Amino acid sequence: MSSLCDLSAKEYFQAACLNVSSTEDFIIKAYELLQLKPHEITTGCSSFGKLIKKRANAVLREIHHLSAYLRLRPFPEMLLIGKCKPEHKTGLMIAKSLARRFNNFVILVITPNDHYLATERKDISIPVIKESSEESLIQIVREFVGRIIEERLPEDFLLDDGDFLWEQYYETQFLEQRLNTKLFHRFIPKYVMKKAHMDIERKFYEQVIERPEEKRTLDSFFKKNALLK
Repeated sequence: MSSLCDLSAKEYFQAACLNVSSTEDFIIKAYELLQLKPHEITTGCSSFGKLIKKRANAVLREIHHLSAYLRLRPFPEMLLIGKCKPEHKTGLMIAKSLARRFNNFVILVITPNDHYLATERKDISIPVIKESSEESLIQIVREFVGRIIEERLPEDFLLDDGDFLWEQYYETQFLEQRLNTKLFHRFIPKYVMKKAHMDIERKFYEQVIERPEEKRTLDSFFKKNALLK
């Protein structure tokens, strides 16, 4: 899909269909408007056209934010795996967005109710994998991708202690004198922290930013949460 400021009526319609509030009746009516008066969708000059555009923009913002903030774990088989909790039906679009960015990898996005595979590679076709267990799913995907792709990631890329490194980053980089809550909100919206499983940032936000009456030091923050062992 194009950027938020340059969408066709069809792209708005497609995005609105992924909105969790869009019922079958809504989608039928939206399709009729797309066929008869597409300009009402792109301009939002009618109440229903404006509603379609509003729902589409909510979906596109979620795809944009989660594609940007989702933390991916690398596996040797040219596989990147991330978990998120999208509000809308955006899992596949997030996986495809990440696949375009990391076009030499296979992307697996895991949500609470489903999983989505995507890749831009031409030497592999994405299979349909039905597996309820997250551990089994990851193992099946790794075995499948590993049989087809001969490349392997260097050992330096395979960090099992990724969370610890982020903790160390915040501990060493934070200065109370430079705390700028407006800038923090601008770059990391609060709702994104929950959707993108940004647990370290969420704890930092709750302990350091939301409690101004306490001393804002990351040393006390990490000790309180038993993150430094």
